[in-house]
Amino acid sequence: MRRHLLALACAATLSATAIGPAQAEWDESYFPNVELVNQDGVPLRFWDDLLRDKIVVVNFVYTDCPDICGLSTARMAQVADWLGERIGKDIFVYSISLDPETDTPQRLRDYADAFDAPDGWMFLTGSPENVDIVRFKMGERSESLSQHRSDMVIGNAATGEWRRASLMGSLVVLTEEILSLDPAWSRPPAIASMAAIPPGQLVIKDTLGEGLFLGACAACHTVGEGIRVGPDLSGVTLRRDREWLKAYLMDPARMLARKDPVAVELDSAFPAVRMPNLQLNDTDVEDLIHYLTVQTELLGQPQEVAEASPHDHAGHSGHDHSGHTHADGQHDHSH
Repeated sequence: MRRHLLALACAATLSATAIGPAQAEWDESYFPNVELVNQDGVPLRFWDDLLRDKIVVVNFVYTDCPDICGLSTARMAQVADWLGERIGKDIFVYSISLDPETDTPQRLRDYADAFDAPDGWMFLTGSPENVDIVRFKMGERSESLSQHRSDMVIGNAATGEWRRASLMGSLVVLTEEILSLDPAWSRPPAIASMAAIPPGQLVIKDTLGEGLFLGACAACHTVGEGIRVGPDLSGVTLRRDREWLKAYLMDPARMLARKDPVAVELDSAFPAVRMPNLQLNDTDVEDLIHYLTVQTELLGQPQEVAEASPHDHAGHSGHDHSGHTHADGQHDHSH
């Protein structure tokens, strides 16, 4: 798993590669103007309505994908959250179904709601012919779900700048790449280096499993901060048998196929997004369980009373978005 994540991170460094020939050719003479339909059933022309004069992020999804699509969409949701009010104003995100015959507008609406997609992030379908025309032009040439690539295209149709980007590398880098498509945007000053931090303020902590959790699970799950796309994982190592957790994390689809009652219950709790198979090995699973155990123990420690009013997590249902682990009475995509 670590080698897999490293490879994905390395792939992200290629994101600045242009996806076509000279910039002048990446305009209405290149992009098709076929009709697609968004999650609200509104017909839209690909060039005239979706691309012209806009900064855009375009990726392709299967809503019924048991593998990487949910995780990619969840990570895109995190980026959308960081882009904030720019989404729908300066920057537009389009997730286009690769299974238009299955992914009706209503199904896409449910999927968008599962990730708490803001206005300006559209989920699009259309006739198979029109979807094929668009995806081929955007470099998506897969013939099956297993061949589906996890990267995306970002671009500024006004300036003709287009490139590929990866959702599986650093989301901070990706967010800055998208923002940099705006000629008026400038990178904020770098934060102080570690050397400038007083020694007394440096805290060494047990981080075994933390990197894996942040990279593969945090987009969908919190530990003690409420539901996102999947359930809050605080206490999951207390509620669930350790061997069950290991089996579920290794192959959630297999558990579901066996009609495991907990897996079935969790899948029903979040029907729009399935817990993906993250291709974890035994060490990955042990590290994740260790991390979740430690985080739960920390939540159980006495907390200092803050001077400000306490943060209320009760209303947190905003999706931070895929890996997913249904391990609660909810989706415990325990990644």
